[in-house]
Amino acid sequence: MERDRHGARQPERFNPERAASLNDRARFDYLPPKDLIPLLDIPSQGVLIDFGTGTGLYAVEIAMLRPDIRVIGVDEQKKMLDLFSENWSRHSLKNLTSCWSKDESYSRIKVTADRILALNVLHELGDEAMEEIKSLLKPSGRVLFVDWNSKIERPVGPPRDHVYSPEEGNTRVLNFGFSVLEKRIFPYHYALSCGVKN
Repeated sequence: MERDRHGARQPERFNPERAASLNDRARFDYLPPKDLIPLLDIPSQGVLIDFGTGTGLYAVEIAMLRPDIRVIGVDEQKKMLDLFSENWSRHSLKNLTSCWSKDESYSRIKVTADRILALNVLHELGDEAMEEIKSLLKPSGRVLFVDWNSKIERPVGPPRDHVYSPEEGNTRVLNFGFSVLEKRIFPYHYALSCGVKN
C-alpha cells in the first residue's frame, strides 16, 4: 500500500521511467555531495538514512566519502530500489544497504538514524511521510531537507509550482514539529538542517 500523499506539493509520484536522469553525475556540479556532508555532520560510526533515495546516486557517493558510517537507502518504490541495487553492486560498498519502506524489515530501522537526508523529496512528501521521517530518527537525530527552490529559474528539476520556496519549506517542516538549526542556499536548492522539537 502506498503512502497517503495528502499535503504533498507535487501532485504525482516520481516516475521510475525517468530514473536515468537521477544517475547523471552532472547533478554534483550544482549540488556537490562534499558540500552536504558538513551540513549532515554525521557522527563517526553513525547511521545515515537517505529517505527517498531513488537510484542512490548520493547515497553511494556519501558512503564512499564516509566509510566510517552506515548508509541506508530507503524508498517506497520497489523499481527505484532495484536500480539502486544495480548502482550499489558496481561499487560493492560494505557500509551501504537499502530498505523498501513496505518490507517488514523496515520496522527494524525505526529510531536508528543519527541523520536523515531527504534530498529532492520535500515537495513530494505527504503528511504521513513527514511523520515517518520523525519515527526513523534517534531522539538526538537530525534531518537535512534539501529541495528545489521555487524562486529560481533553472534548467533542471520539477516545475516551479510543484516545489516550495525556502520560506514555504521552512514553514512545512516547522508545522511537523521540526526545529530549523541551519539554512543554506545552493544554485538551484535550499537546505534546512532540522532537529525534532521536544
